[in-house]
Amino acid sequence: MTAAGAPDETRGFVVAGRVLPAPCGLDVTNFHDPEVHRFTRRDRSGRAVTEVIVHESVTRSAADTVAVLKRRRLGVHLIVAADGRVIQHGDLAHDRLAHAGGHNGPSVGIEVTNPYYPKYLRDGLPWSRVIDARWAHRGRYVLPTPEQAEATSRLVGWLTSPAAEGLSIPRTWIGLDGARLSMGRVEGADHRRPGVYAHHAFGHADGSWLVLYAWLRLEAGLAPCAAYEEAAGRAEGARRVIDLSDLAGGGTVA
Repeated sequence: MTAAGAPDETRGFVVAGRVLPAPCGLDVTNFHDPEVHRFTRRDRSGRAVTEVIVHESVTRSAADTVAVLKRRRLGVHLIVAADGRVIQHGDLAHDRLAHAGGHNGPSVGIEVTNPYYPKYLRDGLPWSRVIDARWAHRGRYVLPTPEQAEATSRLVGWLTSPAAEGLSIPRTWIGLDGARLSMGRVEGADHRRPGVYAHHAFGHADGSWLVLYAWLRLEAGLAPCAAYEEAAGRAEGARRVIDLSDLAGGGTVA
C-alpha cells in the first residue's frame, strides 16, 4: 500500500491496463515504476494472448538485458533478474513486442538474464554452475540461478492459470511428446499454437532447461531444490530429448 492507503500500482502484473496481484513468492515491479523501461510496442488490444515463450539473454544483468534489447529494437514483457526478481516491461495483454518472430502477436515473452556460455562467466557473478549439454549451443551451458528457475516456474504457473485474467494461455507444453521432452527444435513450432514454448523450439538455443524445470515443478510436483537437481542431472549429457516417463505428471501433451 502507498502512504495514502491506495494500492501500489508499481507492484503486480499489468494486464489490459489493470494491475493484478502477483502470486505468493514472486517479487514483481512493473513499468508504472518510473525507473522501469516500457519497450516500444504495437497495440494488440482485443486479440487473444495464447502463448508464453521462455528466453535467455546471454547477458550478465537485467540492466544489460534492457540495453541490448533497446539497441536491437526488440522487447520482452518480463525479465527475471539473477536474484529471481521480476521486472515487467510491457502490458501482458495489450503490448505486442518483438521477441519471437512470427510468435510475437499472441505471446508473452519471458527473458531470463543468464550468461548462457561459460566464457562469459566472471568472478563474483551469481552464476557458477556449468553442465555438459549436447543439446545446448556449443555443448556447455550455464545454469540459471535457483531463484531464477523458481521465478520462471511461478511465472509460467500464473500465466497459465485463471488468475491471469485477460490472457488465454493453456498449460500445454510445446515439445512434450508423450513423456519425452524436446530440448531443441520442435517440428511445427514455427507455426502458432497455444502453449508454453522454449525459444529453442523454433530455431534458437535458449529456454529449454527452464521449461524442463517448470515442468518438473508444475506437473511432476517436485519441490524447488529437488526440481533444480533433477533438471540439472537429466539435462547433463542429454542430446535432444529427455525421458520423463518415470515421473508422475499429467500436463497436456503437444
